[in-house]
This record gives sequence, structure tokens and C-alpha cells, in this order.
Amino acid sequence: MKTYKKIMNAVAAVEKFLLIVSTLLILVLTVGNVFSRKVIHRSWSFTEELVVAVFVLITLLAAALASREGELVSLTLVTDRLPEKLRRPSVILITVLSIIFTVILFKYGMDKVLTQLENGKRTFVLNWPEWIFWSFVPIGAGCMILHFIEYCIDFCTKEKEDK
Repeated sequence: MKTYKKIMNAVAAVEKFLLIVSTLLILVLTVGNVFSRKVIHRSWSFTEELVVAVFVLITLLAAALASREGELVSLTLVTDRLPEKLRRPSVILITVLSIIFTVILFKYGMDKVLTQLENGKRTFVLNWPEWIFWSFVPIGAGCMILHFIEYCIDFCTKEKEDK
């Protein structure tokens, strides 16, 4: 179990680093584009493509980190009011349903990535392969699946230790 927690802590550290870098990238691109439009009177046309794609990555990684703490997967208003013996089954049910949804998201994201790879479709402005941006969806979904499982295991083992 300790090895599992070390691996998940490493995954979370990488996710946090990516979130920091991605947020700074969006900040620099957006502020730079505004400055360029107002002062130089030229817009950076590539910023929209990058900002939208990176925002998808930020959203999914932030959701994954939130699910690690159980902040995404449960409504504590409901689970806190349940009797003790119903809390664990409700968390397990919520986790299973969340994983089912996220697996579907992962599958459709991978289908889109594979389709973009086969078609060789490229972005309009940067002329980068579109599969690069679409790969953020299965990456984020995979991280969410890992953290849903991690939260469920942590919750169930913590509840056993509390008894």
C-alpha cells in the first residue's frame, strides 16, 4: 500500500507541475496577446488555439486532483447525513459510477485521437497535428480514473481504521 501511495503522490506532483506550467502559459499568452493588440496593433492569432487546448488540460487535471481528495465525487451534504454503515457503500457506488463515466470519456477521447492520427488533420493557425490537443482528454480522464480509485481505497481503509 505504501508503494501505491508513493506512485499516486508522484502522479499528483506531476499533475500539479503541469497545472502550474499550463496556467502560466495561458497567462503569458493572454496578456501578451492583449498587449500586442493594444500597443503594436497586431494580434497573435495562435493564442486562441493554444489557450483553448491548454484550458481543457487544466480543467481535466484539476478535476482529477479534486477527485483525489473526494471533493469532486461526493456530495457531503448527503453522505455526511447517512448512517455509518451506509457511507462506505455510497462512496463505492459513487466511485463506480464516476469511473464508468470517466472510462466513457477516455474511450471517446482515444477514438478522437486515433481518428486525428489516421486523418493527419492539422490545426489552422499553428499547423500542428490536432491529435496533440485531443490527447489532453484521455490523459485527463486517465488521471481522474486513478484518483477516483485512490480516493475510494483511502476512504474505505480510513473507515476500517476508525472502527
